Amino acid sequence: MGEDDRRGLRREISCRIAAIRTHYVVLLAFTVIVYFPRLCLSYLVFFLAQALRLIARVSGVQTNRPVQNRRILVITDYLPPQTHGIAIRCHAYVKHMRSLGHEVVVFCTAYEPNKETSFDHPNIPCIVNPFNLKNRIGYNPGVKLAWYLGAHTWDIVHVFYPSLVGSFALTTCAWRRIPVYCSHHVEMRMFAFEHAPPAIANFGLFMYNLVGKWPATRWGTLNSAPTLCFARDHLGSHLEDRLRAVPSGTHEVFDPASEPGERAQTRRTRFGIDDEKTKVVLMVQRLSGEKGTERIFPVLRPKDGESGVDAVLVIAGDGPSRPALEAEARRRKLRVVFLGNVPHNELPKLYRAADCWVTMSLSETFGLTTLESLMCGCPAVIPRCDVFNEIWDERVPKSWRYDVGNNAELEKAIASAQSSGRAWLEQHPVKMTWKGAAENLLEQYEECIKMISKDRETLHTFIEFTDHCLRVATGTVIATWVLTRYYYTPLRSFLQRFGLA
Repeated sequence: MGEDDRRGLRREISCRIAAIRTHYVVLLAFTVIVYFPRLCLSYLVFFLAQALRLIARVSGVQTNRPVQNRRILVITDYLPPQTHGIAIRCHAYVKHMRSLGHEVVVFCTAYEPNKETSFDHPNIPCIVNPFNLKNRIGYNPGVKLAWYLGAHTWDIVHVFYPSLVGSFALTTCAWRRIPVYCSHHVEMRMFAFEHAPPAIANFGLFMYNLVGKWPATRWGTLNSAPTLCFARDHLGSHLEDRLRAVPSGTHEVFDPASEPGERAQTRRTRFGIDDEKTKVVLMVQRLSGEKGTERIFPVLRPKDGESGVDAVLVIAGDGPSRPALEAEARRRKLRVVFLGNVPHNELPKLYRAADCWVTMSLSETFGLTTLESLMCGCPAVIPRCDVFNEIWDERVPKSWRYDVGNNAELEKAIASAQSSGRAWLEQHPVKMTWKGAAENLLEQYEECIKMISKDRETLHTFIEFTDHCLRVATGTVIATWVLTRYYYTPLRSFLQRFGLA
């Protein structure tokens, strides 16, 4: 066996080991075995921090010092370099709240080194997401987060779900009467059965409900989701008084204004189109089964066909479904351009160069790409479903909407958007930025803080009384020991020497 053969064999063995290590059954078993011992260690560290905090208070160190800004702790699995909507949303909230002068400390599974600050702690113990190898899943809070929850003062804690860390944060915050804002961003039932066999999916959902969703509904001060309809469906309408719609937005770079010649250059270099006559339908999404990308293929006109939407389909995104989608597009002889993953800051040029944007997904809890498209002046063709109905029913023309599975209706929606969509958006621009969303989120934080303020005052009064009693008891013990050791004993010896005792 030659050197090249040996190197190839080693590479193959390494790939097989990596495949076994990242298989969801192996990761699930690992998590179940390791979860509880590490969780006990985290609680031990938390209560140690609380004991040291008690000693500090008794010795006169001031805690819970009032300040003008808010001390916010964010716990999330989702931040760049991940590229999906939750990571973008979380990073934008943190960035804008910090710009308003608030102390925002973030605990996460990963962060971009060039963006990391001393307030960012990518220390949550995690495993690779077996269904998206570029993402990580935190399975335990870890020692550092436990210490921060036990030793530091927080005005509010924000937990991004899905999360396996939330139960620890919720129980420790309930102990300290710290308000917790829980935001839920993924329809777990749909994703579970899409990626795993029913038995594994049901077990995973049961465990997630046990350590994730149920603690959030029990101890979360407020629970939210990008839309109220999803919040009710995911958490239950019986929590109506504690459900909110988490504010959404996008970056200000998503704007209809473009540089001279940008549209023609983008169409030529990215889409392979040299004229304005050819229509472009754009899709921006992860290429996986739940997104339903392939549902648009039947309405497109083949290269040698005479019926269907006469347009080039451009797909920006990557994922496990890409090989199958490419094969299906070739089989149908469709004009489809696969761009792969496109950096987020390059997306505005794509939106501005396309004639309309389309989504086939019914799994969204908000759909940030829809908002990005509309803010760039690109008309969005959107399916009818509860989530999109709540957000867009009153904001876009009815003629841009369609029922998934109704190809004739989808064709009409695309034609309507392409013919007059940009002109309509010039007269009715859509503007929802992360700056405004962060300000609205802070208002919901204040509501959270107010809801639990009486409980915090009661606890603060009890702690003050307990600290005072401990100071008196400690002072009494020390005084007794000093008097006994350095006063009473010498005095008794002196009196005995002169026969006075």
